[in-house]
Amino acid sequence: MQYIASFDIGTTNAKGILVSQDGVIHGEMTKPIRTYHDGNRVEQEPEEWWQAVREIAQDWWKSGFPAEKIQAITLSGQMEDCIPIDGKGNPVRRGILYSDSRAESEAKQILGRFGEEEIRQKTGNHIDGQMTFPKMVWLRENEPDYFSKTECFLISAKDYVIRQLTGRSVTDPTSAATAGMMNLLDRSWLSTWLNSFGLVTSCLPELLGPDEIAGYVIKEASSLTGFKIGTPVLCGIGDAGAATLGAGVTEIGEMYAYLGTTGWVALPTATVSRVGNGVFHLAHAPKDVMIAIAPLLNAGNVHHWALSVFGDPNRSEGKEGFAYLEEIMANTDPSPRKVVFLPYLHGERCPIQDPDASGSFIGLKSTTTRGEMCAAVLEGVAMAIRQVMELLLGEKEIRRITLIGGGSRSRVWNQIIADVCHCNVVVPQDSEFLPALGAAAAGYVRLGWANSYADFSKRFLSLREGEEYSPNAKNASAYDKLYCNYLRIYSAVQALD
Repeated sequence: MQYIASFDIGTTNAKGILVSQDGVIHGEMTKPIRTYHDGNRVEQEPEEWWQAVREIAQDWWKSGFPAEKIQAITLSGQMEDCIPIDGKGNPVRRGILYSDSRAESEAKQILGRFGEEEIRQKTGNHIDGQMTFPKMVWLRENEPDYFSKTECFLISAKDYVIRQLTGRSVTDPTSAATAGMMNLLDRSWLSTWLNSFGLVTSCLPELLGPDEIAGYVIKEASSLTGFKIGTPVLCGIGDAGAATLGAGVTEIGEMYAYLGTTGWVALPTATVSRVGNGVFHLAHAPKDVMIAIAPLLNAGNVHHWALSVFGDPNRSEGKEGFAYLEEIMANTDPSPRKVVFLPYLHGERCPIQDPDASGSFIGLKSTTTRGEMCAAVLEGVAMAIRQVMELLLGEKEIRRITLIGGGSRSRVWNQIIADVCHCNVVVPQDSEFLPALGAAAAGYVRLGWANSYADFSKRFLSLREGEEYSPNAKNASAYDKLYCNYLRIYSAVQALD
């Protein structure tokens, strides 16, 4: 049996799967990744991404999967990072993550130089301090020694792994669209913008399509991973693109939500909308399609926080953590409750753009239970999802949304989202591995196992129909009342600062 090896380098974990030609997932593996927080600074060690990939590969061989059966390697990963590497591909410093907002001042400089209209016209997006471009400027101004040692700024965690596997620095258009310096329409770097800040396009990775070959496994990488020398390594696709493919959302107008450490709600589109309010437009794998995406900095990380505060720290990981929180929440009913939670524990990007926003409980009483507070936390994230869904849809309605990512392992949370959002929620099988499966789609197209990305979705993702959750009319009505209060909390709390 032949396989595509696919990796998804997330914020909390790196995942790896082997996918056979019939669309079956084998050898699911997960390795944890550490994150370093210091105020508004969020960083990771790129070597930990590479180490996780090495360990996953070695675990495959130990499990009996033969390396010679791997036909291609493809990857997905967190985007909008700033990963400076030297000429040998070594990290100059820790990678600065997408959720790091230290470069707000530099983003304002870029905005002042080019103006909102030109920035949106060229990139399809606004500019903020979490994008790669302002972080590069920040590094030049604040860490000149590191800047002088940098040969290339990588954008996605997967790009670093590709560099170690092949010796080449590349990225895909989906990842590049988050950097704030790519022309969205022709998918090229904005060289004049870079030059105006003393930067050059040669310090950026080469832009390749997801199914293009980035390179081949080199001798050193082979000795560390066990992959055969010369195994093709594809450019792959950033996590939002991979998740979109993995969710089976290929038609314009379809919608899905991703519930990982952070999250988003997204739909494919043919044009750049003027919706604003933090909505991003990314290049998708099919060249004539874009992804309109509303990013949420607060998702699974809020669930993890709730476990650390209200639960048992020894039961805070994986499925056990979801089950434990649901146990605490048992028998809570939204109808009589007034407790509402604003989930902005990490600031927020959509529908507000406020890196300093904070979370709040409203409506606490002496009779409020721990279970009710836990329920309010999950409901708060669901209400954030509803708010950005409404932002993306405008006057349109949607009856069904696909939900993927680790958070979808919680059946209680899935039902809450269905009730709050007034739509059916479909959770496919292997939901937490679907971004890796979406990245594997590039391999299917490259190897001729599928004729197109749409063909991949139609033939293989239809096999993964999982559970469907329908709104409970009574709960939905109760949540509507809580949602009205939810929409008023941010402006009221902000006025206190």
